[in-house]
Amino acid sequence: MSNWYNGIYKGFIITSVIAFIIAFFSQGEVSLGAYIAGYSVLTLAIIMILIILTNNVFRFTKELSSFKVILSIIMTTGPFLLMLGVIGFILYLIITYKNNIISGHVSSGYYSFSNIVTLLLFIQLYIVYKNISSESFETTGKISPVNSSVIYLLSVLSGICSVILFTILKYFTTDGFRVLKI
Repeated sequence: MSNWYNGIYKGFIITSVIAFIIAFFSQGEVSLGAYIAGYSVLTLAIIMILIILTNNVFRFTKELSSFKVILSIIMTTGPFLLMLGVIGFILYLIITYKNNIISGHVSSGYYSFSNIVTLLLFIQLYIVYKNISSESFETTGKISPVNSSVIYLLSVLSGICSVILFTILKYFTTDGFRVLKI
């Protein structure tokens, strides 16, 4: 594995974290644009990591049957595929309902669950970055089963929160009424 390829997907992960921090501390179109940029760049990083993992499965399972190779690919790339699916769904929600989000016509629960998803994603990114920076990943191209299971768990929790976000955005839009303080 070449160093420039490692640098690119690690840089994408760091860039997405910076975009999420900008989105967290801003409002309106800037926040929404930073979230879209962060999720998009993170999608590229995860796809690059998936390429490495799939390549390593093919390299180390040449003598196995097709079924075992497919099963090995699913077991190795599963957490990242689930993470990619959740990120894609959240990106879809943000783009589809961007006018309601920018104008503030969403329930206050949207912001709570959006922050929960972002926090869960930060924890996942920390685990992923820690593992892809380790010496064992550099040589074997695999992530430990414990960390893989934690990523699975956090992705499932993020998926549940994203379904709640979908419900809030689809069925609980408001007229933007705010309490006036006199």
